[in-house]
Amino acid sequence: MMQDTYKVKGMHCASCAHNITKSLKKLPWVEECEVNIATDTAKLNFDPETVSIEDMNRSIEPMGYQLIGSAPKVDHSKMDHSKMSADEHAAHLGMNQTKDEKLEEIKGMKKNINIIIPFVVLSFVYMILDIWGKQGFFPEMSEWLYELWHHTFPLMATYVLFVIGKQYIIALWRFLKTGVASMETLIWLGTLVWFIYSFIVSAFEEVLAPYLDVSIHYYDVVIVVIGFIYYGKYLETKSKLKTGEAIEKLLNLQAKTAIVERDGKEMEISIEQVQQNDIILIKPWSKIPVDGIIASGSSSIDESMITGESMPVEKKEWEKVIGGTINKQWFLKIRATSLGSDSMLAHIIHMVQEAQWSRAP
Repeated sequence: MMQDTYKVKGMHCASCAHNITKSLKKLPWVEECEVNIATDTAKLNFDPETVSIEDMNRSIEPMGYQLIGSAPKVDHSKMDHSKMSADEHAAHLGMNQTKDEKLEEIKGMKKNINIIIPFVVLSFVYMILDIWGKQGFFPEMSEWLYELWHHTFPLMATYVLFVIGKQYIIALWRFLKTGVASMETLIWLGTLVWFIYSFIVSAFEEVLAPYLDVSIHYYDVVIVVIGFIYYGKYLETKSKLKTGEAIEKLLNLQAKTAIVERDGKEMEISIEQVQQNDIILIKPWSKIPVDGIIASGSSSIDESMITGESMPVEKKEWEKVIGGTINKQWFLKIRATSLGSDSMLAHIIHMVQEAQWSRAP
């Protein structure tokens, strides 16, 4: 059996993750499938000789999803953030997009938010004037104001439903093809019914007047429902980016270089070249590059990145120091003990990434 994590394309909600899990678990020799909506990834345990990624894609592509290759493994022993490619950066952040692509997506969503929020506010104003006017709290709407709303709402609802809500149209089409529903399917099905009813009532007002109250329509409901859900999606996308940025900030805590003492000489090398038991020189107000034990000297160490405590901690010979913390006072020599993925910082990063997979009971 092989266990690997793959990037997933096309997920938008928790029901998408459920649909992918359910579909892939039906395949023979797929023992485990855990889909993470927060990072758009799927953790699979399967027999590669019996079932391939192509087989899995044939199972989920009709529903609009796709496994797009193994998620790159991140070697935390090589954390030179300044030299990362865009793809490496995306891998570190646990996203299927680079940070620039994610920011561009958020920028596009914000443009739509700036359009839809005024529509939602106008809808609320109309609802209040209409309901409270009929209850006698306000004077009822004049004829010209009612006609203005009557002709404006269909235009706003059409734009919201077919332009901003176009992803829901695609979801409904997939539902008709596969019979597998998601949250987006239900949203568009509901808003489409409201829209069609309102359109029929508006278009055939005189014909239907003897049978229905043609003054009632649901254009405002279409606008409000899609507006709130789209705004929620916008906040969710921003929160996903922040999840990745938490890991990015941790990566930036580590020093990029270290001054080591070898054969009686001092030399500055990259963090990847530091070896076990190397003697590293730590100047005052410099960052400690790796986990180690103080071989010579004593000083105050700022460990706030680990403990959150702003007061420096006194350290002397044979006491442990942690990579990423700051020497606040005197010159030190430390002996490197834990490097790369064995370091405290790497363990913290690993815990943050694992926490993204965890679920509440």
